[in-house]
Amino acid sequence: MRSERPTCCCCLHVKVGPFMLAVLFMVGGFVSIVMSSLLLSNAVQPESFFPDDMAEDDVYQYWHTHKRSTLWFGLGNGVFITLISSLSIYGLVKNRPGFLLPLFIVQVFNFLCTIVYIGSLMFYWPNVKINILECRHMPQEWKDWFLSIDDRWLAVIVFSILFVVLFIKSYLISMVYRCYKDITTQALRLQRDPEISFVADPGNGPIYKPPKYEDIQKVPLVSDVEAVDYKPPPYSA
Repeated sequence: MRSERPTCCCCLHVKVGPFMLAVLFMVGGFVSIVMSSLLLSNAVQPESFFPDDMAEDDVYQYWHTHKRSTLWFGLGNGVFITLISSLSIYGLVKNRPGFLLPLFIVQVFNFLCTIVYIGSLMFYWPNVKINILECRHMPQEWKDWFLSIDDRWLAVIVFSILFVVLFIKSYLISMVYRCYKDITTQALRLQRDPEISFVADPGNGPIYKPPKYEDIQKVPLVSDVEAVDYKPPPYSA
């Protein structure tokens, strides 16, 4: 039976999905590094990131309270994500499955954090509207819309979105794992017999390398020569 290569993202190659995910992570990490560096160096004013109706004293207090902790964390997170995505791209290009493990571990950790967040939201659900009122960055129109919805419909909307996000994250984990498994399988096949080079489709069978010229010279050209040396018959007068 002909074995098919695994695919991802609507019948694309198994490496395409992890490559796009790694590139997306790299862009996000690079943006985090640039923005955190600009804010730490005071090249960008923090007032541009807050609503216009927010008081100046509140902006000053919030900025100077969370400046060091938030921005340094954002800078370190950007460097970490950029490094992981760079290792993943290198592993995909060079067919090194070990460089995909950091990206896989980060995806699993993100999935577990989402499960913990859903559990905590279910536990503290009676206070969700109070938390919405205390959110500073949400526009007032959104707050009024969320507060006007019935609690049951609000729970359906919020948890439906969270479970869709959970499904997408689980698919990304599966995509990275299948790519890691495929690269590992191909590497093991080549290590099992280095004299055999496999074509892209394993169903066509292996292609053997031609023998060396020195090995051909050692093989006799005539194979039907008798190895036994017969003596001539005895002479009789």
